[in-house]
Amino acid sequence: MRKNRNGVLIAAAALCVFVLAGCQTGSSGTGGSDEDVLRVAWWGGQERHTMTIEMIELFEDKYPDIQVEPEYTAWDNYWERLTTQAAGSNLPDIVQMDNSKLNEYISRNLVKDLTPFIEEGSIDLTHVNDAYQDMNTIDDAVYAISLGSNALGMIYNQQLFDEHGVQLEEGYTYEDLKDKMRTLGEAVGDEFYGYDLISEFEMFSVFARQNGETVFNEDGDGLGFSDEHLIAFFQFLTEMLDEGLSPPHEITLEYVEGGDSPIADGLTGMGLIASNQIIGQQALTEEELSLSPLPALVDGVEGNWIRPSMSFSVTEHTDQAENAALFIDFVTNDPEANEILQAERGVPISSEIRAHLEGKVSEEVEKTFEYLEYMAENAAPADPLPPPGESEVRGSFIRIVEAVKYGQTSPEEAAAQFRSEAEAILN
Repeated sequence: MRKNRNGVLIAAAALCVFVLAGCQTGSSGTGGSDEDVLRVAWWGGQERHTMTIEMIELFEDKYPDIQVEPEYTAWDNYWERLTTQAAGSNLPDIVQMDNSKLNEYISRNLVKDLTPFIEEGSIDLTHVNDAYQDMNTIDDAVYAISLGSNALGMIYNQQLFDEHGVQLEEGYTYEDLKDKMRTLGEAVGDEFYGYDLISEFEMFSVFARQNGETVFNEDGDGLGFSDEHLIAFFQFLTEMLDEGLSPPHEITLEYVEGGDSPIADGLTGMGLIASNQIIGQQALTEEELSLSPLPALVDGVEGNWIRPSMSFSVTEHTDQAENAALFIDFVTNDPEANEILQAERGVPISSEIRAHLEGKVSEEVEKTFEYLEYMAENAAPADPLPPPGESEVRGSFIRIVEAVKYGQTSPEEAAAQFRSEAEAILN
């Protein structure tokens, strides 16, 4: 993928982004032989495409014997496309991987164990804390390298909190959260709800771990939590809604379907996000946003953990494994490459790269760095990768949460229904 480093890059990127079909020229692309062509696939939006293409150009400048063929598309079409390619034994050499999909690809023998490349130094993880890679390691085999890490965090309107004297002390509880939202609601007035009640599945995953449990059991063929804790979580949701501390579900749906931000619009003052999402959220408002840890249980354990926002895996269909390892090492450890990428995929896993980027990234990106440093010191070990049925279980949870939020079912009934549906999916 040879390009001159000038305005042609952006024009070419725009022409090449077949957002629904992706951009693929295949291993028989212009110039070079099959041995010289490295196919790299990812999902994302235009900003990610443009950054990644520029980074690829830099890679090709430094390694002129390797030609990179990009294949990129939007999230919704990405996995369908990979499924079709897998059926034809024609997967790209490198694929951008999501944690929810990795176990499925491992079980189908579609991705390589990268341990040999790490041990020989082709992929250098010398400056990578294990916490940034834990979820990609299964039984001492490494099936992916994180492209950037994040953790669940509470985004909040710091300007609003400061204005009304509301502070989130470390170790604040769920009851403290409700108290803070009451204070804000009373101060701000009508048409304001304190807490944006979304991402309930993610929040419950932390809540379960705070109670010493997990959503899925260790073998991935059942659930790992007791009904009493799911009931308590559903009760928390209903209390937030009943007291007007969170928006009614129909308002939440309007924002979800419209792609808008309630915190940027001033409808709410706080909500649960993946830490790197503060970058996009901050772009929508002039008021300062910040990140806080999740609420804790008084006698609970730390429930949150660091996770890859996305990773690169090398597929079993490749005949370019050495070049694929070289490319992944470049993305992980090259300072110039990471100046181009600007931590858009999450906090870089190399401490050397994080240090190099200080002062070279935006203030909100710096906040994600700081938050991940805090999490690296305080996070619990990561859960095992979710089982292949995770997306269906998540879908069941979301449907049942909706019924709880509309008052169509009680917390007790909802917990029983979810257990029945989830176990049927996993067994």
